[in-house]
Amino acid sequence: MRVCGQLYPFSSSASYEVDALLDNGQIHISYDLNRAVRCSLDSLSLATPIPGVATQATFPSGERFVPHSADFVWPAHTKRKSIAKLERHYVMIFSALLLTPLLICALLFKVVPSTAVWLVDYVPESMVDTMGQQSMYLIEENFLSPSELPPETQNQIHLIWDEALAAVALSKERYQLDIYASEHFGANAFALPHGQIVITDDLIEALQDNPNAIRAVFLHEIGHVEGKHSIRLAAQAFAGTIAISFIFGDMEGILELIIGSGNLIMGAQFSQKMEWEADEFALQRLARLGHSSADFADALKRLKTLSETRKSTSEKDATWLEYLSTHPSLDERIKHAQTYQVN
Repeated sequence: MRVCGQLYPFSSSASYEVDALLDNGQIHISYDLNRAVRCSLDSLSLATPIPGVATQATFPSGERFVPHSADFVWPAHTKRKSIAKLERHYVMIFSALLLTPLLICALLFKVVPSTAVWLVDYVPESMVDTMGQQSMYLIEENFLSPSELPPETQNQIHLIWDEALAAVALSKERYQLDIYASEHFGANAFALPHGQIVITDDLIEALQDNPNAIRAVFLHEIGHVEGKHSIRLAAQAFAGTIAISFIFGDMEGILELIIGSGNLIMGAQFSQKMEWEADEFALQRLARLGHSSADFADALKRLKTLSETRKSTSEKDATWLEYLSTHPSLDERIKHAQTYQVN
């Protein structure tokens, strides 16, 4: 086989119109009267094939040969010819444009969450403790202040907490309750991954006439810890960062995520599925203890009333209830709690 092209000798600015002879796995080119270059086809260094552009071949001795025809395919690149055809196939191009976003969405919203659930079981307890303590340090420094409730009221709340832990056979070494005042969180309760539960003065005052509702709130927050929801969020973010880094080739975000895992948990918003799981945990334990699911419904009603009241005031005087803004519809959750025993 003869292939017409341009030869560029090594360490020379000259070029020659030549015919390359390909035979028995060898390539032979004669140029400039008595000069020639020869080697096996396997010894050639071939450039990355680009559709519409001739593929350059470089000899071991440094000479470069560029075929005139952009359609010429070197024997070593025969397998890539089908790929080149696909790259020029308009239907395949448009299909790729449509399918790529769908595949990325499936990766980020299906594969990543599933991977996160799988990763949770392999997270060591030491890492969980570190993440929880780091998160609590940041929250306490920025958003919490010592409780202003009377000691008698705080003792009553801790008594309810101790009774709830004992009733569901959970260890005091694993779980810890703290009471704080907070203008930022308002009436709120939240759980950290290492088992620390925080309840605010405003929430205690809102539910002070119904201790059973406070117990229901405690069980809901314990449900977040038992379900490892914070760790699932962190694992999901970690897996998502790896996926995005793999797609775009930037791995710096992974190190930043590991270093700032405490910030991630602090600002995390539980998904609706996680909130329903925590609700289910609380309702099941209340039923086993012989308490009414209406206690949990009452707690949600009080929170809804507080939310509506704060929204009706001026923005200057209102404290945004972030707890509610990150949760599923309160009406749906209240209805579910009210009908739980019937179901």
